[in-house]
Amino acid sequence: MILRSMILIVVPIGALATVAAAHAQNTGTRIGPSPAQIPDHVGMSKDDRSRLAMYRYAECVVDRWRARVDAYLVTFPGSTQAREMANKLSVDECLSTGEMQFSESLFRGGIYDVLYRKRFQKVGALDFSAVPAIDYAVGSEADAYSPAGPKITLRKLADCTVRKSPEASRTLVLSMVASNGEDAAFDKIVPSMSSCIVQGSTVTFSKAIFRGVIGEALYRLSANASQPAAAVED
Repeated sequence: MILRSMILIVVPIGALATVAAAHAQNTGTRIGPSPAQIPDHVGMSKDDRSRLAMYRYAECVVDRWRARVDAYLVTFPGSTQAREMANKLSVDECLSTGEMQFSESLFRGGIYDVLYRKRFQKVGALDFSAVPAIDYAVGSEADAYSPAGPKITLRKLADCTVRKSPEASRTLVLSMVASNGEDAAFDKIVPSMSSCIVQGSTVTFSKAIFRGVIGEALYRLSANASQPAAAVED
């Protein structure tokens, strides 16, 4: 069953039931003049307005500080280092008037969305069968701020989903945040995600978290798929 702001899947991995809460490490900054205006569309929920504002903010950050963004993405999600680097990227130049707070996990997901669109919008791989497994646990051992297990498990779930349904994953990531197209993309991709989970548990997390980790897996798999094959020595 899909709700507008929440995905509920009855299958396993009870640890993921608290994923959204586990990822809600807030960063924030005073907002000055900037291109990232907070949307005020009639009929749009508060959560969707926040997601759209975050996406616009991520676009600005990627355009202005790409090298710092790349360094940030090397950190383990939710770690002390990740939160510190996210805070450093919380700059007035990319925010509108007022004050905004956001979770580090949603910021990370928005950045991967933007990077995928910039690099693979025109042409993106749809076959990841030859892409080696990605180690989503890299960096987790260096930080004891919060349990790493749910974050690793969620990314493995997203990786499996993207490999099983690359076209639907691509459609989701290329859809506009909080649009009808995004809703339709969620409907198509959820069955693939369900097949990646061992039967027996209830997994609950927000659309924003789900889209974010799908974007991360899709970008990383696509980047690896685009690497030239290593030359084989005779």
